[in-house]
Amino acid sequence: MDVIIVAHTEFGFVHSRKVIPSKSAVDGVKKGVSNLTKIADKYNAKVTFAVMPEVAKYFPKDTSHEIGLHIHSGWGEFNDGDFKFQVGDAYLREHSMQSLTSTVLRDFSYEEQLDMIKTGKDYLIDIFGIEPETFVAGKWSLNNDTVKALIKTRLTRDCSATDHQNPSVYDWSKIPRICMPYHPSPSDYQKKGDLPLLIIPVSQMIYGGNVNPEVIPIYGFAWLKACFLEYYMQNMPVFHICLHSPCMTDQYFVSEMDNFLKFISKHKNINFKFASEIEESEGVSPKTNIQPYISGLNWKIAKVGIKAIQSRGICK
Repeated sequence: MDVIIVAHTEFGFVHSRKVIPSKSAVDGVKKGVSNLTKIADKYNAKVTFAVMPEVAKYFPKDTSHEIGLHIHSGWGEFNDGDFKFQVGDAYLREHSMQSLTSTVLRDFSYEEQLDMIKTGKDYLIDIFGIEPETFVAGKWSLNNDTVKALIKTRLTRDCSATDHQNPSVYDWSKIPRICMPYHPSPSDYQKKGDLPLLIIPVSQMIYGGNVNPEVIPIYGFAWLKACFLEYYMQNMPVFHICLHSPCMTDQYFVSEMDNFLKFISKHKNINFKFASEIEESEGVSPKTNIQPYISGLNWKIAKVGIKAIQSRGICK
């Protein structure tokens, strides 16, 4: 099994075990990246840091890990409890074409998406001296135009595919819960085709949530381990972990990420890789396996309730 870790590299801090993406919290990049790198190096793991252009100058120097591109379009103010924060990218807002303030990338025209992606990629090349190959869309939001723009700018891997849902900001409803890397169709990014871009979906727990240490306070550590085992017991070729760099400024999440990589690394035939090293998987037929989850059942997950779990379509 190939295991990838994709860190959405952003400003922010942790409050009550929840990431608040505040633009003033530069430690979300400076300390978050450094702490995650130390954990990864401990287990000879690899991290793909999907970097927002506005944070690039705060990224720790001389990293041995992979640099990718992460784009949050537009500019908007949001609330989380007592906190107000902005979503968007200050560098891109100033240096690229954006006729909208929407923070949903797919709302923009092909030309505007292309300009944002090209501008962001060129800036990362200037800062890091390397050409990014991996892309992550803010809010998981992309469409067929985004795929065209990624191919035009020679990005080869996309890590934006999340749970098989269709909220207002993205649509990944057509892909199955356990979905291995695939090349998309020109007519539909959610269907297999032959375009020169590889979509690598985030691994999903049985109720449909991303494999991300930030969900541990809600569902418990056992649920992440169960998801790994569900993939591992079926010989799935890829396991994709995502997270936001600010969570690695908090000792709770640092400890849980360390525990998760320790658990994974104890298994045989595990290969930690960068996202750019992943290839398409052929002849794979994933199935839902509830056994690891039953073994890892805990009070937190029991409170979710059978009805809530079924509403997320676990058998799709």
